[in-house]
Amino acid sequence: MNILDAAYNTVHDFPGGANALAPRIGIKSAAVLNSKVNPNTDTHHLTLLEASKIMAITGDYRVLQNLNAEHGKIAIDLPKIPECQDMALTELVLSMGIGGGDIQSVFKEMMADGRITEGEATDMSKVIHALYEVLAKLDAQVRACVEKEKA
Repeated sequence: MNILDAAYNTVHDFPGGANALAPRIGIKSAAVLNSKVNPNTDTHHLTLLEASKIMAITGDYRVLQNLNAEHGKIAIDLPKIPECQDMALTELVLSMGIGGGDIQSVFKEMMADGRITEGEATDMSKVIHALYEVLAKLDAQVRACVEKEKA
């Protein structure tokens, strides 16, 4: 599936389809929304804001998933931590995911020729060490959230 098919399916799979979604995202006519998500129509296009609103309303993220896949990326859900509304903690978790991506790219490069050189092993060690540092910070901040609750 591609992003155009994903947009079409997201709108048409929603209960009530374009008739239900159009007014909720600020499009006056269901026909216009249908045209915007029709992969065969060149005259109307879904804007990024409209796509974002559609995903928020439908809870259907096929457009995002297909856009990510097209670019070799992934999206992850942000953690919900109701006991500790600490954005620094969320940022640490996200940086951990970014660090994981570094490990994957370094590993892919390292294994490209089927052997591991001393330089490649050193590069991998640096990435792993950086991830350890992020994990240590995460552990400390999680513990701090527990301590805040006890106080």
